[in-house]
Amino acid sequence: MAYVYSDRTVNRIVSRLEGVRAAVADAALEIAADAEARLAGHRETGRARIEVEQGRVDSYVYLVDEAALSIEFGHWVEGAYKPNVPTYVEGLYIISGAAGLI
Repeated sequence: MAYVYSDRTVNRIVSRLEGVRAAVADAALEIAADAEARLAGHRETGRARIEVEQGRVDSYVYLVDEAALSIEFGHWVEGAYKPNVPTYVEGLYIISGAAGLI
């Protein structure tokens, strides 16, 4: 007799296979290396850094800095170039670009 498993069950089984976890970790390390190269050209203070963490089934690549969100996606600066005129500073998309999302 054949068994039919739900997508959730299959995902749970496959995501915990050692080979799959290793492949996910390898992909995270590749993304981190690309992100580090992208960040190197823009790092002025040396505080921003890339970190990789491996969870039980997933791996995570982080941009670590107190202004990480602004670095990644951009931000408005008021008065830096012209008094009382907000200027938009484009994001660098360090992680998004390294992951191939943009």
